[in-house]
Amino acid sequence: MILLFAYLRLLLLASVLSILVFADVCQSPQRLVAQATKLDDKEQALRLLFPAVENGNGDAQTLFTQLAIQLDKQHWLQLAGDMGSSGALYYNAMQSKDAKSIRRWLKKSSELGHPQSQFEYALLQRKFDEKMKWMTKSAEQGYEPAIISMAKYTFEAKHDDEAMRWLSKAAAFDASSAHKVANLYWKKGEKEQAKAFFKTAAEQDYAASVTMLKILDKYSPQSLSVLRDVPPENAECAQSVQFVANSLVSFAQALSFRAEYEKDARLASLPICLAEPIWLKPNALDCQANFDGQPRLSCDLYPLSKMKTPLGFTHMVVFAEQGKANVNNGVMYLDQSDTYAVFVHELAHFAGFVDEYALPPELANYHCNKNQAPNLLLAKQMPVEPANNENQLADPKPQDEAGDSEPSLVEEKQATVLVYEPEQRYTTWTTALDAHNKLQMLESNNPILHRISPSNTCKNTDVKSYKPSHQMTFLEYHDLRNIPRVYRTLWRQVLVNTANYSAINDNLAIAAFENGDNDAGVFWTDL
Repeated sequence: MILLFAYLRLLLLASVLSILVFADVCQSPQRLVAQATKLDDKEQALRLLFPAVENGNGDAQTLFTQLAIQLDKQHWLQLAGDMGSSGALYYNAMQSKDAKSIRRWLKKSSELGHPQSQFEYALLQRKFDEKMKWMTKSAEQGYEPAIISMAKYTFEAKHDDEAMRWLSKAAAFDASSAHKVANLYWKKGEKEQAKAFFKTAAEQDYAASVTMLKILDKYSPQSLSVLRDVPPENAECAQSVQFVANSLVSFAQALSFRAEYEKDARLASLPICLAEPIWLKPNALDCQANFDGQPRLSCDLYPLSKMKTPLGFTHMVVFAEQGKANVNNGVMYLDQSDTYAVFVHELAHFAGFVDEYALPPELANYHCNKNQAPNLLLAKQMPVEPANNENQLADPKPQDEAGDSEPSLVEEKQATVLVYEPEQRYTTWTTALDAHNKLQMLESNNPILHRISPSNTCKNTDVKSYKPSHQMTFLEYHDLRNIPRVYRTLWRQVLVNTANYSAINDNLAIAAFENGDNDAGVFWTDL
């Protein structure tokens, strides 16, 4: 009897456990998710999922969030967010127009580890450290926009090791990053790695990397001595300009500028020839952004000077990594950030043209006292002469009805006229302007007639300066493409008058004397 009673108790317990297990299976999160997926009524599906979400089931929460976003009702979205759905919080933030709510939702979602939220929240940060903290968290979870941003920040900050890590990650889906990391590897001397990343970018149709691969296939760095072997240009070239670059990036820039120059119709009439660019080995020229303590880019030219070999070019353009663009006698210095427009602006300086913006006082005093620039006239007030010439501008005195001059209100005050200096340049300008304005009237129904007008060149001095056009030109703002015809005429005239003058010899003579090499200095001076 006792055994029978024990057996019945075990049987009853097993039956209860079976019922409980069956009930649990029927109401398991997996079953609820499956049932909710089949329902067309999203709100009913959300109600069904709610208990499982409340109990922290991840699958249920994911589906709950998806349905809430699809339904796009604030009640369910808010509920999902309150229950820890980072996706719902992110969606709320992206849909909201209230700045405080956006920030609050993104912060909460970011703290829950949502990578998109971390990226957006990083963008809202004013403090750089906070920005980088959240951007890094997002990037480390593989969020592509964050990875690209980290690559960009570290690259621009010149944190090369960090930049290479993030750029390498971004390279697979961002061609610009692949190109940048390729350049960093090339700079480090890891050429095969560099070529691999150039290929990665080229496969994404990144034009700059396609160009780099072509360059690497055709060119290689040369020693400085190669400049001695540059053949002279033909006699039609008043100025022969040699491009040199000391890095792969700068050499690509030089090739690009030469190609653009060849297509530049504005400069087609000028007898300037650009030789094939030369890629120099990295240490061939010592170039610095603040050479000899001066705040501008320059290079030590003495290694070229001491070769004492006449050169086949009259001017040289050095493409270096970093520094302020400038022209010094027969050498122009450009850095990797300079555009073709900067090159054209500086090219005019080779012909002696002066900037038409307000020069710093010291430089203004130099140019405005020297008064030799082809685009510069000075003017001063002079007493009226009995017979005015064409170089004088004065208003006639008003006359009465009888034709007699009206008496001056202040008899003692002597009338003056504006006199331009130098007179020969003034005559050249007026002749050129007259010819060009007549052509404009023939060629256009709405001609733009140029005239002598004030310039800002000497603004920081006590003299008045003038230029041969009333328009802003490329010499005032290098980004302007405007090179009036009169400027091109004056430019060509200067080149013809100074044809084949090797201005670079001056640089090489100075470099020699500064290094105590009088033999080389005399050699370049006597050429």
